[in-house]
Amino acid sequence: MKRLLVQTQLSNYDREGKFSLECDSGWQMVMGRVREVLKLRPDIYVDVMCPSVEQLITQPETLNGVSDRVQYLRQTVVPDAPVTRFDFDFRRTLTSVSAHKYDAVYINDPMHLRNFRAVFSKLGYTPRFTVHNHFVDCPSCPKFPTELSMWHGQCEAAIRADFNFWQCGSAMRQFFRDMHKDYAGPAVSAAESKSESWDDGYSEEEVRSLDISNILFDVDNFHRRTRGKKLIFVPNRIGGRGRSDDYTNCGKFMFELLPELRRIRHDFAVVAGNPNQKFSNAELEVECGEYGYINLVPATLNRDEYKYIATHSDVVLALYGKDTYGGTAVRECVELGCRPLWLNCNEYADLSAAAGYPFVVSPDFSDFTQVLCALLDRGADTERLLREVRRRCSYSSTTECALLRMGL
Repeated sequence: MKRLLVQTQLSNYDREGKFSLECDSGWQMVMGRVREVLKLRPDIYVDVMCPSVEQLITQPETLNGVSDRVQYLRQTVVPDAPVTRFDFDFRRTLTSVSAHKYDAVYINDPMHLRNFRAVFSKLGYTPRFTVHNHFVDCPSCPKFPTELSMWHGQCEAAIRADFNFWQCGSAMRQFFRDMHKDYAGPAVSAAESKSESWDDGYSEEEVRSLDISNILFDVDNFHRRTRGKKLIFVPNRIGGRGRSDDYTNCGKFMFELLPELRRIRHDFAVVAGNPNQKFSNAELEVECGEYGYINLVPATLNRDEYKYIATHSDVVLALYGKDTYGGTAVRECVELGCRPLWLNCNEYADLSAAAGYPFVVSPDFSDFTQVLCALLDRGADTERLLREVRRRCSYSSTTECALLRMGL
């Protein structure tokens, strides 16, 4: 029997500070991988760290079922994305992980590798530490203000980890380009030699499952309102206007590009996942309703609602400019039959080039409306793109090799 400890990094919480696991891409990524690990290795037990019971809107057992091979280690988590990278309860973590001996530890927040190494040093042994870098904060593409920069903490983790995974090849290349500017060659080369991409990805089995009883909006009303229209899905966070960083560019679409598109055509409707609710759905309805936005629920779409909307959408927008990966949602939506419209940069560009997919937008958005209209009018064959997305991103394709890298 082998045992794996998984440290999670969650960022989707509501205005009351409660975490929504079913709408958090980080949690979906972790549990998709855990499910695949359990399927491939019947001798592995997994302990997953997660927020305390009172901090969760829905408990993980409800979402993921009960398994005698998975247990959840509860800890209080500060509902503040930058702060979680620096906050660590040593004593509670030590108590949580002392009940079992772990063969491997999978760290989803590189800022905490040093903390977990200290915990296990106190316990008197050293498991194999694998770090997953899925939110890279580097000088050429900073995610946080300078005083909260994670850059050097992430470099330390890359050097000290037994193995490093990166959310995609684009993120890994960007990180090491920057690291070569700040660190000596041998240290960078050593980190590079124990690094490869393991796409943040998705579970084909999970994303294709659907519990219709969990859909709380009026399905008949949804189909009436979208009948005869092309449906555009905007799954990611809507930011901007000083409320939050609009690194997804979904705020740019809703508030700037959508009105321009409406002046040209009226044969479409828009649904937004809006997982962080920096702008409430009611606010979006007031400002964007006349331009085609449809408000279906009072807050964030739940997981089954999200999958239902994706299945019935024609186009999914993926517009990350700063983030090299570009979000998990677009990959899931491609799996569910959506045609993506994304920027011609970073991992989007790599996927498009590999699959010969032509609907890419200039990163300065100068041709956005033109390309989107072409996609709405002509559609697109996504068969090659789907094959490429599955090869790179589906856990059923990628987990076996990753287990070997983790020493499992």
